[in-house]
Amino acid sequence: MSDSDNAKEKAVKDVLETRREFTLENPENEIHHYFIANPTGEDIRKSDWQYSKVFNQAIVDGFLTQSEMLKVLQDKEIVSDEYTTNLENVRINLGAELFKLENFLDEAGEEEREAVATDVSRLREELFQLNQRVNGPMANTCESLAEDARTEFLTSRIIQNKDGSNIWLDFDVYKNDENTALAIKSRFEVMLWMQGLESNFLENTPEQSTLREISQARMERALETIAEDNPELEGPPPRELDKDSLIEEMELAAVEEKPKKKRGRPKGKVSKAKPKVKSKAKPKGKSKKD
Repeated sequence: MSDSDNAKEKAVKDVLETRREFTLENPENEIHHYFIANPTGEDIRKSDWQYSKVFNQAIVDGFLTQSEMLKVLQDKEIVSDEYTTNLENVRINLGAELFKLENFLDEAGEEEREAVATDVSRLREELFQLNQRVNGPMANTCESLAEDARTEFLTSRIIQNKDGSNIWLDFDVYKNDENTALAIKSRFEVMLWMQGLESNFLENTPEQSTLREISQARMERALETIAEDNPELEGPPPRELDKDSLIEEMELAAVEEKPKKKRGRPKGKVSKAKPKVKSKAKPKGKSKKD
């Protein structure tokens, strides 16, 4: 292979390795792999044009801008001083609990770490609900509609197969695709990618990682106890323990083996009927006349 061929192969390999991958399961339980490639300059220019077009159309159609919507929310007291204070307090408390979880609980016991992780999870959910009071109405503003259009256009241009070919030929094909599950999943993945977030970022938050670690440790201890109490159970415990495997092991340990019933005739003396013997007929005696 020539140097030029090696350079081309290396360039293609570098491009493939820099793409972000995500998967989607179809109704037949088959896993398909898709990739997010970096947009070209033309893709970015056309996505910006899509933003401007939708923004202007939203203005003509009478949609509110973000500043106008915020004023409406304030006039209706959906966003008030009390709401702002509550929102700020939840943010401060969440930050404090996260800092404690990540810095001060290395030597703490499971119960203390679990309590802090649970508080962090609760505060994060409370913050999400507070933000939704504003984010919901804001999603229908001119800026949000235009940003959605830009994201959709980029999605139609940068989602690829493993070989680098585009999933959709153009924006119209994307909008009219009957595979809505793929379009929605792709758009969601592109939104996370644009914000610098991983696909599983919700599963890898500090509180979820801590709770998962504690749960794993408890399962391992439970399985060790089962193994000690039931040495007849052979085989090493699985590396990745889950709730189903724990329940299965506990059921095996709890159920006592019942004696199997033997088929056939029960034991015992069997009376055998003696065959009937026919009595021999007596020979007829001679008559006196003879």
